[in-house]
Amino acid sequence: MNNLEVRSTNKKRIINFLYEKDNATKQGIANSLHLSMPTVSLILKDLSAHGLVRKTGTLKSSGGRKPATIALSYGAKLSAGIEITQNHLRFVLIDLNGNVLHYKKVRELFQNDDQYFRKIAEYLKNFIAENKVDPDVILGVGIAFPGVINTKDNILDYSPTLKIKNLPLNIPAKYIPYPVMANNEANLAGFAEIWKIENIKNAVFLSINKGVGGAIIIDNKLYNGSNGRSGEFGHMTIVKNGLTCSCGKKGCLEAYCSTKVLTEPNFNDIDEFFAAMKMGNQYCVEKWKIYLDYLATGINNIHTIFDSDIIIGGEIDQYLEQYPDTLYEKLSSFDSFNEPCRYLHFSRYGDKASAVGAALLFVNTFLSD
Repeated sequence: MNNLEVRSTNKKRIINFLYEKDNATKQGIANSLHLSMPTVSLILKDLSAHGLVRKTGTLKSSGGRKPATIALSYGAKLSAGIEITQNHLRFVLIDLNGNVLHYKKVRELFQNDDQYFRKIAEYLKNFIAENKVDPDVILGVGIAFPGVINTKDNILDYSPTLKIKNLPLNIPAKYIPYPVMANNEANLAGFAEIWKIENIKNAVFLSINKGVGGAIIIDNKLYNGSNGRSGEFGHMTIVKNGLTCSCGKKGCLEAYCSTKVLTEPNFNDIDEFFAAMKMGNQYCVEKWKIYLDYLATGINNIHTIFDSDIIIGGEIDQYLEQYPDTLYEKLSSFDSFNEPCRYLHFSRYGDKASAVGAALLFVNTFLSD
């Protein structure tokens, strides 16, 4: 490598070191990365000039000047995430530490046409402007889709909930004035959930919205499968010749555990359903019990296969957290090994997880490239 390439590599190493350590001294960076002090000083000066690092304090001196501690300025660069669903758009802006700085949800029915994709870009522009964010600090825009993404050919192969096939992803991206990356909403939600979690290396993420999907994380990395279809838990059969699923097959988990199961035909959304249940509506109470039977069946199947932590997210997450006892009881009755349900966790990001995961695509690229 030439001198410029070496310096660029060392700059990335220092950025990643500060990201992992939160803060450090120049000497600590030099010792840990086996770099010379002049090299570290020069790179830190450059990073400081671009607003990427800042002084955070000083340590006790063993003689001479007190050594300064330095940290990455997480707000120096931001990343945007968009989740596209059948009826809504979710927008987030996150910093380099994955913190959600701004969030907005708008009701917009999906349409596979030019006008809809123009609207997305306009919503994004207004979202950035109303939060007084400098457009120049945005690394890029990640988009989360409910469906199978062919990342190799950059195509949304199939989305039952959006009722589309073979959508080239350059079409929804063409009006967005930033670099764009896209992936499956459940995979991205799982990616967000394990971001910077040190005590969970292997996990399964189960995403429950109008569609049901998931993500498999092995050794802190997403497992995509041979055809990019791993984690499609919504389409595993739980009832032979059962209800018809959005995919056209019968008996899928999604046909029994999608949020549409709770809301249709009497409610507009799950907020209305649970408000009615809280008021003692017996129709809702009974429907919820049946729903949890099927959900527990699906969760138990997943846990039996993977023997790992399971994280539940999506629109249903906040309500499961409010009513966990019945689910735990059902899971315990299914468990073949008589183990407690300590493997089950609820999402940190709730219904923002997919949009956050989409935004993290660019944070991850920035820290890794």
